[in-house]
Amino acid sequence: MPHRFVILAASLLLISASKPPETVPVPQQKPAQEQSEDTKPVAPPAEAETPKPQPKPEDKAAPSPATEPESKAEDKKTEPEEKTEAAIPVEQENPEELQACLAELKTLGAEFKALDAIKGEENGCGIASPIELSSIGQGIKLDPPGPMRCETALALSRWAKEMLVPAAKLSMPERKITAIANASTYVCRNRNSAENGKISEHAKGNAVDVSSIAFDKGEPLIMKPRDEDGTVEGAFQRTITTAACLFFKTVLSPGSDSTHQDHLHLDVLERKGDYLYCR
Repeated sequence: MPHRFVILAASLLLISASKPPETVPVPQQKPAQEQSEDTKPVAPPAEAETPKPQPKPEDKAAPSPATEPESKAEDKKTEPEEKTEAAIPVEQENPEELQACLAELKTLGAEFKALDAIKGEENGCGIASPIELSSIGQGIKLDPPGPMRCETALALSRWAKEMLVPAAKLSMPERKITAIANASTYVCRNRNSAENGKISEHAKGNAVDVSSIAFDKGEPLIMKPRDEDGTVEGAFQRTITTAACLFFKTVLSPGSDSTHQDHLHLDVLERKGDYLYCR
């Protein structure tokens, strides 16, 4: 029996030795920052990230230090100026041709005086070397006198000598032409007095309009459509207007269009190939 007590005592000693001491600390839960790698950390909001400054790539097109930046240059830009129509210079006369023209005018008995250059009020108007014609020769007055280029006056004087006077003697031998009525010579305007379009030859001193022809006897011959006029006066007007294209580059007879009903238009406009416009 004594050995049983020995075994019991030894067992008690072993059991008491296996109890943990009261002073041993109890393990505590690790703080959040020491969680294992298996736990994925929550990423902070994207907007909270502060971007790191990146080096600016070299801009080959950037202005040099001496070049003013575009933004500053734009600040200095002013409003564009209104475009103005380029001035058309008045055509100058060839001095030699002008002197020859004036000399021939005197030979034909024309009466005229030189005027100062006419500077047009509008672009394209004006005459560089105008004359005021008062008589076209053969004792025929231009009523009233009018300013024009010498070339225009010369064509008018040639027409009077070679066509007006001979045709009048043939058709009306008892009557003599004394004057032609000047409806228009120089005037700054567009063709047919339109608001737009090409400038008139009147604005360059190249044209004259005849509204009637006066005689020493009887009534004047009024310029009007006479295509169907079977009288001597009708034949005379058709003859002199048709023949005018031998002296002028443009001839518009009365009735040729809506704007030429009461006068004969004559001008010396040069065209390609020396083309004549006769109506």
